[in-house]
Amino acid sequence: MIARRHSVFFKLHFFFFLASIILVLLFFSALHEQERQKFHLLVHRSMELSQIVEENKAKSCMEQNTELEAAGFKIIEGKSPQCEAINLPLPLQSKLHSRHVRVTIYKDNQGFMYELSGEHCTMYYRDTVEGKSYYFVWFLFFALLGGLVSMYILLWKNLRPLKTLVEEIRRYGEGENNIKIQNDGKDEIALISNEFQAALEKQSKLKASRELFLRNMMHELKTPITKGKLIVELEEPSPNITLLGKLFSRMENLITQMAEIEKMHAFTLEKHAVQLEKMIDTALRNLLLSDDAVRVRGCVRTIDADEALFTSALQNLIDNAHRHATKIPIEIECTEEGICIRNQGEPLKRPIEEALEAFVTEQSTGGLGLGLYISQSVCDLHRYTLTYRYEEGTHNFCIVFRERK
Repeated sequence: MIARRHSVFFKLHFFFFLASIILVLLFFSALHEQERQKFHLLVHRSMELSQIVEENKAKSCMEQNTELEAAGFKIIEGKSPQCEAINLPLPLQSKLHSRHVRVTIYKDNQGFMYELSGEHCTMYYRDTVEGKSYYFVWFLFFALLGGLVSMYILLWKNLRPLKTLVEEIRRYGEGENNIKIQNDGKDEIALISNEFQAALEKQSKLKASRELFLRNMMHELKTPITKGKLIVELEEPSPNITLLGKLFSRMENLITQMAEIEKMHAFTLEKHAVQLEKMIDTALRNLLLSDDAVRVRGCVRTIDADEALFTSALQNLIDNAHRHATKIPIEIECTEEGICIRNQGEPLKRPIEEALEAFVTEQSTGGLGLGLYISQSVCDLHRYTLTYRYEEGTHNFCIVFRERK
């Protein structure tokens, strides 16, 4: 499982969240700046209005109004009931009061109004060329936000097939063969999915061909071996006949173990709830061990496993312990965490990592070197952990039932 902070979806969500915060901060900053510029514009127009009135105070009212209309100011009768006075910062207010004409600014639903209070009268004007409303900032904000959201949705839709791809790969790793990850898209993820689907189909064909070859080969080998064993049993006992029987038995055992390895690599697990005690009894019967050769304790629990494969893993571990034991009985102990198979014996002559490899044996005769390899492979298929430790002259092979991630 990928840690949340490493997930590409988490990074996408975080980037969108961070970009949205930055966009909102820039938007409010732009609004604040435009509000400041608006105040300066109002003061400038107010000072322009008072200057025109003061410069033309000697002219008639008609001439004054003509000058004001040319500058964009239209005289009105008075303030509207809905108007509200605009409170400007003190430095700006002082500029408006520095002339002989006092200017006060009002705002209503139609725009801005200017009140000019002179020595003898008060006049009202509306600015007909005042700055337009600041819709551009809002338009730009929603345009950028819409683009950001669209990009987020587009990226999320393009990345969403990754979850399906990971799930299908996980199912394939667990042994399922009915995997469909074909993607009709045209991006890199679709290309990866389609190439992986093609590789899976090719791998399935190669695996089917390999399985057919191995099964036919093992079938053809079993027939002469069976006939050879039958002939040996009919012959008079002799050292050569006994040796020949052992050779046939060894070849039969090798074919059986090769069949087990073929099944493991075919990824065809059939897991279900099965009793440990039942699998141990089956393994002991297959090994033809006497009751006094093994001591079993606490193996009454149930685990989720492929019965045939897991029985084979236990059988190989028990056989390995029995063949290398210097003292009988060997011990099989089960706990809630797992099962341990113990035997007293000499230390290993090589590292445990080498002993778990195929065709590696501690003895020069009698073993095929596949037992521990099969047990390790079965544990890997079940996502269980096979551990080993050597303490006080005792070998401890334990299978931990907690599944690995």
